[in-house]
Amino acid sequence: MRRRTVLVAAAAAVGAAAGAAQLARPGEPLGAASAAAATWQLRWAPEAGTHGLAAFEGVEDDRANSHPAGQPHIYVSGNDYRFTMHLVDRDTMTDRQRQEVKGMVWDGADLILAKGETWKLAHRMFIPGSLKATTTFTHIMQTKAPGTDTLPMITMSLRRHDGVQKVELVAGGVTVGLADLVPLQNKWIDVELEMTIGDSDTGRVRWVLRDGATTVIDVTRSGVDTWLQDRVRPKWGIYRSLGDTSGSLQDCYLLINTMRAYKWGAGDPPPVGTRYEAENAVISQGAVENNHTGYTGTGFVNLDNVAGSYLQWTVTAPGASLATLTFRYANGTTANRPMDVTVNGSLIADELAFAPTVNWDDWDTQTITGVRLPAGGSTVRATSTTSNGGPNLDHLEVQVVPLTPVDYQAEAATISQGVVESEHTGYTGTGYVNTDNIAGCSVQFTVTGPAATLIIRYANGTTADRPMTLSADGVSLGSVGFPPTGAWTTWSTVTKTISVGSGTHSLRLTASTANGGPNLDRITLS
Repeated sequence: MRRRTVLVAAAAAVGAAAGAAQLARPGEPLGAASAAAATWQLRWAPEAGTHGLAAFEGVEDDRANSHPAGQPHIYVSGNDYRFTMHLVDRDTMTDRQRQEVKGMVWDGADLILAKGETWKLAHRMFIPGSLKATTTFTHIMQTKAPGTDTLPMITMSLRRHDGVQKVELVAGGVTVGLADLVPLQNKWIDVELEMTIGDSDTGRVRWVLRDGATTVIDVTRSGVDTWLQDRVRPKWGIYRSLGDTSGSLQDCYLLINTMRAYKWGAGDPPPVGTRYEAENAVISQGAVENNHTGYTGTGFVNLDNVAGSYLQWTVTAPGASLATLTFRYANGTTANRPMDVTVNGSLIADELAFAPTVNWDDWDTQTITGVRLPAGGSTVRATSTTSNGGPNLDHLEVQVVPLTPVDYQAEAATISQGVVESEHTGYTGTGYVNTDNIAGCSVQFTVTGPAATLIIRYANGTTADRPMTLSADGVSLGSVGFPPTGAWTTWSTVTKTISVGSGTHSLRLTASTANGGPNLDRITLS
């Protein structure tokens, strides 16, 4: 077991970029009004000459081994990452070429980009004249979900439009912006990609290209789909089709440096990551092996080809925490090998897919976010659900963020048919909300997730329960009872388990009877 902090304090190598992390962005992220103290939090800042290719989850360098004489195609050159492409290079699908890196690693742990979060990815790139736009696709950056068959969510590409070479950004199938390519070649260009991760109703991107002090393009597009499944993982390099009809394909290269990743948040602490090797777990119907390359630790676990074979880890959390579980695996077959995942005996993922990888030496990940862990030890078990057994499992990465309670005062919420008062003592903040004695009156809070527990502080000086319906983002979570407290100056709490992901959400309490609701003081999320 190896523990590390995903991002240490900003080092001198970050330079000016660390200072930029403190600046509010032009144009607030969606829902930023409830997080006025939010800033860009630096999460990843590799330097090629220092961190090398270990800054990435994976390096897809001629993975079909089509051109051994040209290897390595991806390497560090000075303080740049260089991606070299030859005309003879082929990917595993021979109608295309690929030399890419994928994912971000800091202090030994993968960075997880989850639904509802807002991230900014920045880098500098040098596009030589030999790397041209084509009539099909030539991607130089992508965001994808892990898996060999997943489609990209966002692509930055070099493509010809009416014969003119352009650099374009496409998100969720929608063209966000275009810029002329030729004036940007043979010089260093600054790139920023900002994205709120979500489906088409909540997804948002901002794309910026700068040529020195000149802003070439700065375009924002809302209502685009930036989410597919599992998590978002960026890729950089050259990935292009051989179907070009413009005669633009030739030997070429791409240089990238000064790569940065920032997460938008109100001083959110970086998660603490711990790696648990599979070979140290409890194994039922399987064996530790090392006959394939690319694993971490001293080996991996090959589960028997039988339903019910499993691997069980014991993981720890310093306190009640929200955790992200990332399984590193290989599946060299052509079929999915699903597994049920339980935490302390409770099912958290039913038949979690472990899709095929390129081969048994090619490792990928599957991630579960928003897992609640109690303080101390917990068991995480992955169990094969088919007669094919599970994939080869290398390790489990557990990233935890302590659940810190956050209060939201009722008097600051949106009130429908009710007033803020301070007549009865014992409230917190500057007052409480007295709802009208009518069914349908409501109090709506704008909150920031993730959260798993809701605590409501209230007073009910009558002799009858005053139930209210709780909803999150318009979806009912059921009824909450508010029994009598004995007096309007006697305050009590009710607790409800909820599941609210990252980002901004609305929580509404609506009175169910003609008596209205109780006096509401505040809610607490943890």
